Amino acid sequence: MRINTRVIYVTFAIVILLLVTNNTSYYWFTKSLLTQALSERMESTASQIRTSIEQSEEGSFFVEDLIGENLRSVALFAKSQLDPDIDKVTNEQLIELARQAGVDGFSLMKRNGDDIMVGKSSEPKELQITSTKAFGYWFTAFSQLLDNHQVTIAEGQKLPNFWSGIYEVPASGSSNVSKFGYFYDGSTNYLICVFVNADKIQKFKQIVGADTIVKKTLASNPDIMEISGLNGVTFGTKPIEYKDSNGVSFISVYDRPVLFGTYNITSSKDLDNYKESIQENKPVSVVENWNGKPILKTFMYVPVKKKMSVVQREVPYVITIVSDYQTIQRTLNKQLVQLTLLIVLFTIFSCVFIYFVFRFITKSRETAVQSTQEMYIQNVDLMFATIRSQRHDFLNHVQTMYALLSKGKKEDQMKYMKELIEEINEVNDIIRIGHPAIAALIQAKIALAMRTKIDFNYHFTGLEGLSLGVKSVDIVKIIGNLIDNAFDEVNKFPPDEREVMVNGWSESSHVTISVTNPVHPDFQLDDYNKMFTIGYSTKGDGEHQGLGLSVVKERIEYYKGTIEVSVADGCICFQISVPMQ
Repeated sequence: MRINTRVIYVTFAIVILLLVTNNTSYYWFTKSLLTQALSERMESTASQIRTSIEQSEEGSFFVEDLIGENLRSVALFAKSQLDPDIDKVTNEQLIELARQAGVDGFSLMKRNGDDIMVGKSSEPKELQITSTKAFGYWFTAFSQLLDNHQVTIAEGQKLPNFWSGIYEVPASGSSNVSKFGYFYDGSTNYLICVFVNADKIQKFKQIVGADTIVKKTLASNPDIMEISGLNGVTFGTKPIEYKDSNGVSFISVYDRPVLFGTYNITSSKDLDNYKESIQENKPVSVVENWNGKPILKTFMYVPVKKKMSVVQREVPYVITIVSDYQTIQRTLNKQLVQLTLLIVLFTIFSCVFIYFVFRFITKSRETAVQSTQEMYIQNVDLMFATIRSQRHDFLNHVQTMYALLSKGKKEDQMKYMKELIEEINEVNDIIRIGHPAIAALIQAKIALAMRTKIDFNYHFTGLEGLSLGVKSVDIVKIIGNLIDNAFDEVNKFPPDEREVMVNGWSESSHVTISVTNPVHPDFQLDDYNKMFTIGYSTKGDGEHQGLGLSVVKERIEYYKGTIEVSVADGCICFQISVPMQ
């Protein structure tokens, strides 16, 4: 059997298609993995920034609280120097007291109905603060201090008879950012406010603060383009604006939409991704285009963690990292070249492999065909040898019967004639099968069954003179392999349980052959399809090379016939049907 060139070409085309599909999938899978890896690296960077900022903020809060403690000491000093009645204290006294204490100023605050106002101050602009109701929790702190001498709100630094808020833009507009402390112990009719410029805190933040951390991170990661700290409360909304005593609007330090870093690489989808990271409380990474080049944006939400120290005062925020996505594209292009080389090498290897596989299959089929043809010729020769033997021995049989008859040994003559008739009938039964090839095959299998002590029975009807539409060689392949398969199976049983039955008949323009033999009680028909594959065998001695049933199936399909396998009453039955010509 020669290798079909067309089959090779079709198989080669299928292999190439599979390779292209596989490697295209691999390319996109690799791209996805690289994108995920970059996202994870950005998330790791965001986590490092978060940790550094938390440490920096705790340090700055500690510095703030040290200043707050100093402000309380200064407030105690001021109380000892001032008259307990606010009306007996002058602004000039407060100016001199601030100079002596080394602070930027003092203000004395008093109740004005249900409001609280500045009554006296060393800073003229502070005197313009006639109401503090709009100050939010600051007003609450003032009220608690005046009513209870102690502040209980969560915000700010709380000491005995003292409260200090975060460093903030003064409502009076007297400075850019100041630190305020408030003292009241009930011995005066006013609340002492002492304040200093918060340049020391700002300087500390410039050294170890979030903006410095961002700059260092950008310097050590060339592929990171921008880092932003978006306020977890006010970003995407209009923040509350306050007005100082001059009517100039200002925003609280902790209400700024961008708390640190820069926010110049913007997108209309930023707000949605920002909200998603907060709602899901997990990083969100998206690939976008900015100025004609791909970028990866990662949003990581940093909630206010459980309070772990008294100096911890935080606001939630979202760290946004913008990275250059072109690094992934360059990596992919490099891998694409490697992948193309791999495809070429693998294609060559596949072609060589397919060639040898076809050679192996062809050789196996040729071996099976040659074996079957040899068996067919041997069977026919055996059939004719048996007939010639009977004809050759005919004279001997007649002479023997004559001698027995002449000697009056009638019983011996009858016994001899009975044995002779049985042998002749046996050969005649085989001849009456009606198909020479099948008859020769059955003759050979009878001899094999006698040697292996198998009870071999056969019954054929309706095959006389029929043209089966199947080559004699092929019908021998089919029936012979089925019988061999049955013999191999029953040889596993004791001699008295070895039984094989072959039936053949014609009906509805088809010839049907069935081969039945017993099987082990634990036999399952789960491997129905597997039984007909090349190489399948239940034998351990390597006989028949596992080709028998595969040859049967291939020939049956070639003639558009059918094959059925059934198991019942401890026996397996292979029944084939092929159309007649």
